Amino acid sequence: MSSSLSVPNSAKFPKKIEQERRHWEDDLKLIVEGIASQVGEKFFQACSRYLAELLGIKYAFIAEFIDGECPAANILAFWAGDDFGTNFRYPLSGTPCDIVVDEGLRIYERGIQQMFPEDKDLVDLGAESYLGIAIQDSHGKVIGHLAGLDTEPLNQRCEELEAILKIFAARSAGEIERQTNEKALREQNQCLKETLRELQHAQAQLVQAEKLSSLGHMAAGLAHEINNPMTFINGNLRHIEHYSRDLLKVVHLYQQEYPQPNEVLQGAIAALELDFVQRDMPNMIASMQNGVQRVSDIVDSFQSFSRLNESHFKVVDVHDGLDAVLMILQSRIDSGVGESGVEVIKSYGRNIPNIHCSPRQLNQVFLDILKNALDALEEADRNRGISNGVSKSSKLWIRTAMESEGDSKNSVLISIADNGTGIFDDVKDKIFDPFFTTKPVGKGTGLGLSVSHQIVTEVHKGKLSCNSTPGKGTEFRVVLPVRI
Repeated sequence: MSSSLSVPNSAKFPKKIEQERRHWEDDLKLIVEGIASQVGEKFFQACSRYLAELLGIKYAFIAEFIDGECPAANILAFWAGDDFGTNFRYPLSGTPCDIVVDEGLRIYERGIQQMFPEDKDLVDLGAESYLGIAIQDSHGKVIGHLAGLDTEPLNQRCEELEAILKIFAARSAGEIERQTNEKALREQNQCLKETLRELQHAQAQLVQAEKLSSLGHMAAGLAHEINNPMTFINGNLRHIEHYSRDLLKVVHLYQQEYPQPNEVLQGAIAALELDFVQRDMPNMIASMQNGVQRVSDIVDSFQSFSRLNESHFKVVDVHDGLDAVLMILQSRIDSGVGESGVEVIKSYGRNIPNIHCSPRQLNQVFLDILKNALDALEEADRNRGISNGVSKSSKLWIRTAMESEGDSKNSVLISIADNGTGIFDDVKDKIFDPFFTTKPVGKGTGLGLSVSHQIVTEVHKGKLSCNSTPGKGTEFRVVLPVRI
């Protein structure tokens, strides 16, 4: 129900009314232009404040309609006379705003508290009059309302009040709709980001699964193919060692029995450098035996790395996996700057229990981290050069220990650190992202650390973190529970 507005006395003076109308239109034009550039909360605050000033009332607010079993309104801006009040949510039932949302524009000239006795806010504000209008979107759906209250009866002409409310409602509708569309767009963008992240995750897993499978088969195949001829060579080396020892013994006996050989034998002995051959042959055989043992160790490391014949998860010694990967990377370790290459400092903790894990996947983690460390050391070697004629040593620290604090209690820590180039913070935040790499095209896929992070955190329920100082080095910390 709305009260009818009386015609003011100034209606008897058409010229004065026309002047007031023009003055009012000029003020309204300036206000609309003033809020045109505002958006968001600033727009709603400007609207509520200018609405109150233009209507000559104490309170004005803009609210967003919240549909549901108990319809409510969410205040977007509230002008409280001399400053903005706190935004809040309130139920519409029993309020004049409920009538506005249902029926449209309403103006109550006086006695608003008596008309809506259930609305306690009217009492708290000391309201005597009320005017409001529904805010509709471009499809005609009510999305909010705009209202004003005063502690005195309204004294402006009805057409002016209606015109002002309609102008502000139309502008508010555009802003609310814009924000709603913007929010929906942000949600869609977030959904697309999540979908993209899931696709990258799935792609990385597929690539890694194929990579692990191919690498495992290749390692097992190489181990088998190398092992057969090496077994033959190793077996024959034992016989050659015995034969050479016996032959050298016979030569030594001949030298004792015939200390003065004829000129022909002396020439042959000199040409053969028999003394050198007698001294060097045992060394040559020992060197070949060491080489065969080295190849045998590499074969064992390949077999340990591939673990094709083992179950997916089993209890293993984490040190065996580390040593196997170091053996595979030994050529890169030996090729570092300095006579001894990269210095590997191992500090394995005592009484480290065997852990329940997927050995193949865990070995892949160690391989990726160590390869990255060696890459960093190679880059550091190029940058360090020689200082005072002495090369600064590239070092790699591998440490294991028990973690017994916080949520990592009863877990094994594997720390792999280097004194390489280090990683800047903006890069460190992305190193576990799929397909992110700082290496040149063709030098890296950006999958190694991403997949390692998945293997540690998702497959083994552990933690993988990186600590780094640019120019000093990097440490990767792998924390694995003893039992998953």
